[in-house]
Amino acid sequence: MGKKQGTKMLCHVVVTALVCTSVMTPMDTMAAKKAKLTKKSLVIQQGSSKKIGIKNKKSKAKYTFKASNKKIKVTKTGKVSALKVGTAKVVVTETYKKKKRKVGTVSIKVTAKKGVTSTEKPTVSQSPSSAAPSAAATVAPSASASTAPGGASATPDASTKPETSAIPTASSTPEASVAPTETPKEDPTQTVVYNNYFEDGDTKGFTGRGSSIEISQSENHTDGGMNSLLCTGRSANWHGASLSISKFVEVGTSYDFSAWVKQDTGEEQEIALKLQYNDKEGNTQYKSVISGVTGGVACASGTWVQLSGSYVIPEADGDISLYLEMSKDTASDFLVDDVVITGKQAEDNGYKVTDEVYAEMKANSLLSSGNNARLKQVIEKAQNGDDVTLAYIGGSITEGALASPNSKCYAEVSANAFAAKYGKDGGSNVHFINAGMSGTPSDIGVVRYNRDVIERLPEGSDHPDILFIEFAVNDYGTATGGGGYEGLIRQALKSGSAVVLIFSVFKSEAGGRVMENSYRPYGEYYDLPMISMGDAIVEHFREDGFYDWYFGDSLHPNNTGYQLMSDCIMNLMETVEKEAAEEDNIKDVDAMDAVKTTAYQGIKMIDAKTVVADDAALKSIEAGGFTETDSATGSFQYEYNGAKGAAWFPDNWMHDDDGGSEALKITANCKTLMFVYKLSNSSSYGSADLYIDGVKKETLSCYDKSGWNNGKVYVAMTEDEAAEHVIELKMADGDEEKKFTLLAIGYN
Repeated sequence: MGKKQGTKMLCHVVVTALVCTSVMTPMDTMAAKKAKLTKKSLVIQQGSSKKIGIKNKKSKAKYTFKASNKKIKVTKTGKVSALKVGTAKVVVTETYKKKKRKVGTVSIKVTAKKGVTSTEKPTVSQSPSSAAPSAAATVAPSASASTAPGGASATPDASTKPETSAIPTASSTPEASVAPTETPKEDPTQTVVYNNYFEDGDTKGFTGRGSSIEISQSENHTDGGMNSLLCTGRSANWHGASLSISKFVEVGTSYDFSAWVKQDTGEEQEIALKLQYNDKEGNTQYKSVISGVTGGVACASGTWVQLSGSYVIPEADGDISLYLEMSKDTASDFLVDDVVITGKQAEDNGYKVTDEVYAEMKANSLLSSGNNARLKQVIEKAQNGDDVTLAYIGGSITEGALASPNSKCYAEVSANAFAAKYGKDGGSNVHFINAGMSGTPSDIGVVRYNRDVIERLPEGSDHPDILFIEFAVNDYGTATGGGGYEGLIRQALKSGSAVVLIFSVFKSEAGGRVMENSYRPYGEYYDLPMISMGDAIVEHFREDGFYDWYFGDSLHPNNTGYQLMSDCIMNLMETVEKEAAEEDNIKDVDAMDAVKTTAYQGIKMIDAKTVVADDAALKSIEAGGFTETDSATGSFQYEYNGAKGAAWFPDNWMHDDDGGSEALKITANCKTLMFVYKLSNSSSYGSADLYIDGVKKETLSCYDKSGWNNGKVYVAMTEDEAAEHVIELKMADGDEEKKFTLLAIGYN
């Protein structure tokens, strides 16, 4: 064999070996493994530290760590130091070849040092008073404020030795042990039957007990939240808050109860979590749900304390109420937050819907199946086993307000139904994104679309296969006049998504269809599938019991209503599946005229974490006096990127009372500018002047007596062509020592 021939043969052998090795290499070793967190949660004692572990790290990648609050401190290497008792989160990000990827979120729990009582566990009073008060009240309560709940014969017990203002019990017999006589068997059907985090400003059935209640923004316990329930105007120890629970529970079944409470009297108080009901003999009972505690739990001043326990629901003559009261200081306010009841879902014995009527509701909901080309393609992709993503954007109905648990919201239920019907291998190829945000219109939706939908897509995807848009009931009087809504439609269509318009409905007295009739023309013009819940159910509104069947309150569906919404979506899918395929009518959305405007198509978001180098349109960002972060901006009710209680706008610019007069200054090449700022009913918030290219455009005020830490949009500019502009925001004269929070800026 010659030298050349031998060399040629050797090369052939080497290449063959390489090919064979490649063919035989398992798939999981062919691609580089992604970096992952070794642990998604850490428990650290106050004063100690632990390091966040990452496996499969790339040698040339950079890893950054961002803490959610000041309860912890995290170094550049991921070492977490526990500073204050409580909870926090650390977001871990990987930067590799100029591309950023979120590795994950680590939940941190900081526990108290040994010998220090943790604020997360209530201190149970060791000697609750069992002294029986006298049978008669020393002061007759007025009917308007302090009449004992439960009727004229019902008088609450005093959880401590009564004072002259206390309403005594009717019996001199010490209160019986609260422990149930029988331990029920565990029920595998346990679920959250009631919850209220008060984030949407709704008391959801809570009423004042002898005094008043109101939604408060002063403090809250919910991680990333903003609201709690304030019990105010008290003049007796039994004054507080009450919730009728009869429709949520079943007799003879054990339920778990939990609530967080806080008082700021300057000294320890006892706060009780109890049930009130009339037994079969007509005697009013007041029973603590907390095992071993007949009165209240000792709660330190200035600290959130969890009250929790289990109780078997007794037979009662009439209603059963869960209530909270505070003893010792009978005149001071106290706060309640994060109320959750867990157990067996009560059987619904009210309004009944026949199969025929239910099918009619689904059929009536379908306004139009629209041009079916894109939906049919998605169904086919899912059936073939290709990855498919369903994204939902809207307000509190999309977020799942009143769904118990949140996974019962229409978005997740319908995504699971789609996966089960059309997906492969149990639907594992069908992905789901909830981008609902309570109390927000499409003006804010179009600003956050990239962050809350596009950046959360599975790796390798640049658009959702289907985008469901549900904003019609939130969009009355928006700053863009429907332009933001159309911007979402056009942006999604341009990217290749199928777009489905969902028109939710309120009770008639709360506004009914709101903007549905204004937004139907958008669907007709772009030939989009449209679902109208108003068409599905409005004809049943006057039927006795229907509201309770569908609604959880005047605005939001309950679990039954959310299930119907999901079934209406699946009715659309099944209808499209049976139809003959059409040619896609959207060839080039940019070449199409708009119904209203194209100004809000392709809006991007700037916030405090935006990196100028990541977008050629941005020239500079200087925070000036807006260097703080406002933690009270609302939180998602569902898990956002795996994190519970994630803040809506965690990377905001906040001017604090010592921020001075230096302006927030941004230079950008743009044609549309939208400013999303916070509204608060606290007078500590003030106004800021907005300048574009040195010209004052508007004075924006964060203070609004009806504000609830919600966002408001101001449209500063919509031009035909992009140009470089200098944006300045500085506190108005006289408000330099007040607060102002800019949540985000939208631009294109």
